[in-house]
Amino acid sequence: MRSGFTGCLVAGLIVAGSSGAHAANTTSSISFYPAPGQPVVTPESQESTTTVEKSAGDIRVATLHAEISGGSSAEVLEDLGGGMHPQARVLAETVQVNAPDVLVLTGLSYDEHQQIAATVNDEYLARGQNGQTGIKYSHVFTAPTNSGIESGADLDGDGRVGGPNDALGYGQYAGDRGMAVFSTYPIAEDEVRTFQEFLWQDMPENSIPQEEFSDLERSVLRLPGTSLWDIPLEVPGDTDHVHLVATDLNSPPGPAESDIARSEDQRRMLAEFVSGTSWYLYDDDGAYGGLESGDSFVVAGSLADAQELQTWPEDQVPELSSLLEGDTIQDPGPEAVTDEPLPQRRDATADPQATHGLTGGTAVRSSYVLPAAALDIDRSGVFWPAEGEFGYKLVDPADPASPTGRLVWLDIAGS
Repeated sequence: MRSGFTGCLVAGLIVAGSSGAHAANTTSSISFYPAPGQPVVTPESQESTTTVEKSAGDIRVATLHAEISGGSSAEVLEDLGGGMHPQARVLAETVQVNAPDVLVLTGLSYDEHQQIAATVNDEYLARGQNGQTGIKYSHVFTAPTNSGIESGADLDGDGRVGGPNDALGYGQYAGDRGMAVFSTYPIAEDEVRTFQEFLWQDMPENSIPQEEFSDLERSVLRLPGTSLWDIPLEVPGDTDHVHLVATDLNSPPGPAESDIARSEDQRRMLAEFVSGTSWYLYDDDGAYGGLESGDSFVVAGSLADAQELQTWPEDQVPELSSLLEGDTIQDPGPEAVTDEPLPQRRDATADPQATHGLTGGTAVRSSYVLPAAALDIDRSGVFWPAEGEFGYKLVDPADPASPTGRLVWLDIAGS
């Protein structure tokens, strides 16, 4: 079954630009910008066996956990200035070889003037890295998250107020773990909704552990560890919007029972938001409710925090039944795009759908792109080339510039 908006995509997308493994809808001209110590190469000289060409008319949506942080937002911004930040360049090249039309970056520090997101867009994504074609995303959205914001309460019960464990969401400073959305499609900015301030205690039948927090602490403890965003995208040729629902679960190192319970309630909040049953949920402007029946949407971001996953047995991940048990959302089950059979790889113990490396060399699935059940999906995948394959240097765990997160994507059929 195809959602109503997809039939109108082809003409609009062809006007916007070309498609392919090394192109996006809105791109700059090719600018060669090799990483330090690497030779200048051209896209034609590369064998893109670990990337998938996007069909004309499709919409590619991707997410990647960036882990670009520092001692403060100001420090991160200073480090990014000039376009030479090693990790940001690897991130940008990863994005460029996969060419998503819509990108959700989690784990990217937020600053009050939103210069970090702008710098990543202008000085990294728009500049071709190591021979790739730069992608200039015409539309960027970012907003504050709860990470690092002081709560004024002793949330971790250590007898002291202050520090990352007492923040509204774990973080060393305000904006420590932020998010940003980059899109080639216009964003209906007047209709964007954010859910940063929703209190955990206001969720019906919540999972707050009994006697864990005082009345004062409950009155300030927000449910999102970062935030939840509903970003309507304007698809050319169609009057309905595609809702990008972005979020990032965030737990402290060695999460306690209350942190794991909070993560599960965040997944439940997300599930009820997209299914239209979140009558209790208020946004940061005071409006209640979630998506309406029939709305087209794609959920993207980190839905199982890596710190949370560290506490689970290696062969398990948190259940997503609260998200997938209904008929509103689907899981395409993206796997590594690779020519080398997984059983023959040195990291063969990892889940083929893994998107995040853990201490000890294992990896788990923590980042997701989950579309509405009514959307027709052409293909999906995880950018995870094997040693010796194209792009391996971008995911090489021995390279300190390589992020522990892996880019996961899907293509929504456009005709």
